[in-house]
Amino acid sequence: MIKYSWFAMVLICLLLFFFLMQEVESGKPLAFDTYFMKLISVGENTFSFTFFKSITYLGKSKFIGFGSLLCVLYLWIIKKDYWTMAIFSIGMAGGDVLNGWIKNHIKRVRPENHLMEIAGFSFPSGHAMVGLIFFSMVAYLIMKEIKGNSLKWAVGIGFVCLVLLIGVSRIAMKVHFPTDILAGFALGAAYILTLFKLYEFLGPKVL
Repeated sequence: MIKYSWFAMVLICLLLFFFLMQEVESGKPLAFDTYFMKLISVGENTFSFTFFKSITYLGKSKFIGFGSLLCVLYLWIIKKDYWTMAIFSIGMAGGDVLNGWIKNHIKRVRPENHLMEIAGFSFPSGHAMVGLIFFSMVAYLIMKEIKGNSLKWAVGIGFVCLVLLIGVSRIAMKVHFPTDILAGFALGAAYILTLFKLYEFLGPKVL
């Protein structure tokens, strides 16, 4: 049963994503969005505004692109782990392309009165989806070098909190609806779980 738990989690994430996509495509205002946008609302020129604006930059394409380049160079030059390097590169590129394709298919307009300059469509959030994929792989690379289980747990929890904060920051900046974030997390989780399973199944090393 445990052997196929990853498949169950992928299935649940995909079902959640397609449910949210169907709701968004209906065009009706969603109570979930209204409630959480009010709950996470922040005012300009406040500490919360500055904090979330700083956090949101960690999910920007420039930051993730530069971080991905460093990881690839690390795997290539220092670790000489070409299989992991290939999976990392393909995983990041594939996740970004998939996110852009779905955005251009759904064409959901972003919320009004956003607190920072932004372009493109809204669903699903690239910060949530691609950020989850990137930071999951970075967490894996770090945890791979750590021996103590307690420290591994600390690193894993730390990265989970960071990804969640990035998602919340997009709602606080009013550049995404909460359903965009939840859908990004759901699809990103299904994607990275599948990627890790393929890495384990096809590669010379075991996760």
